[in-house]
Amino acid sequence: PRFPSPEAWTEYRRADQIEYETIMNRNEAVFYEQYEAHMKAQEEQRVAAASAAATSAGSPVFTFSELGLDDPADFNNFMNQHPPADG
Repeated sequence: PRFPSPEAWTEYRRADQIEYETIMNRNEAVFYEQYEAHMKAQEEQRVAAASAAATSAGSPVFTFSELGLDDPADFNNFMNQHPPADG
């Protein structure tokens, strides 16, 4: 037999249980530390996104007339140098 007596078996199981609980406690602590860091990063991303959305809500988009320029009558489409003639 691996263990010479029931007491030796009991002592082995007790030591094994203590080692197991130590490992599990450490794993749990690491998990919650990482989870907390993850949740904090997500909250920071949400705050940054909300801030960016609030900033872009008032983004400066101007018309030609607001800048004191004449509105071009027809838009010069640089992608199509030869637009179809208007009928």
